[in-house]
Amino acid sequence: MEVTHRNYNGYEKDFFDMRDLLIESYGKYVKPLNWLIGRLDNWRYAALTARIRTEPYFYQRNAHLWRKDHGQLIGFFVSENGKEYFELQVHPDYRFIEEEMLKWVIDNWSTGKNEIVTNIYVHDTARIRLLEKFSFVCQGVVGVDYRYHTKDYVDDVATEDDFRIESFSESYDFESRIESERLTFGRDSLDREWFETKAIAPGYSSDWDLVVIEPNGQVVAFCVAWLDEENSVAEIDPVGTHPDYRKRGLAKALLTTCFARLNRHGIAKAQIQGFSEPGKNLYRSLMPAEDYEILGYRLKLR
Repeated sequence: MEVTHRNYNGYEKDFFDMRDLLIESYGKYVKPLNWLIGRLDNWRYAALTARIRTEPYFYQRNAHLWRKDHGQLIGFFVSENGKEYFELQVHPDYRFIEEEMLKWVIDNWSTGKNEIVTNIYVHDTARIRLLEKFSFVCQGVVGVDYRYHTKDYVDDVATEDDFRIESFSESYDFESRIESERLTFGRDSLDREWFETKAIAPGYSSDWDLVVIEPNGQVVAFCVAWLDEENSVAEIDPVGTHPDYRKRGLAKALLTTCFARLNRHGIAKAQIQGFSEPGKNLYRSLMPAEDYEILGYRLKLR
């Protein structure tokens, strides 16, 4: 078997091959190891126009693909921000290529960087051994991956009086939806152009962009479900509440309603990753069926 590798070329075939690898690998792993498709869709489409305008070759520089016999994609490297953070996504039948992939990251992509960092599930002992072989140092637990069985959530949950939960397809209030997310995360780059490019991602549906609307019509909480119908799983990202409406149970009601709607749609599982303490407290309160700790690893280069 010949293994070849090259930079991502920016065309749809490469992207959908990456997506298909994630879909296929989900069904093969007993515990999570790779991304779900929502994260890849976000990498490719959120802020697409702005990225291409400011850095035309961002995607080619920050994704690299390994193929078997010039055909089947068996692994890829991806960096979401093009800075120090990266991840490896590998087909479960070809994990032997991970060492070659990591060597490429260190010898090529890391050029000019002071350090590089990645995250890995605590149960992925093979990847941990590989990282430590190349002198990566564990930074401890940085996040938790929560998995929910949607059958445990059968009813939509009420919010405060005169607040309502809708899908974005019902309201289409772009300005309020975008403003709520911009204020939640404190990022001025979250504008209409960012939202419109994200909305053309193959996994995005305004039916699964759920929002809480207060009595005056303002969006005050939101979550987006990215459905993998083949594996009957949904990734929930992002989740947020407008700063003026926090600690009122809105996000919990919204997520519970989202799980119930996913269950009625025939989606069996949902996933949310938490990295902040408030986020993890919220996700634990929803009683996940499974949770998996995520470790951070860092390699100092200078």
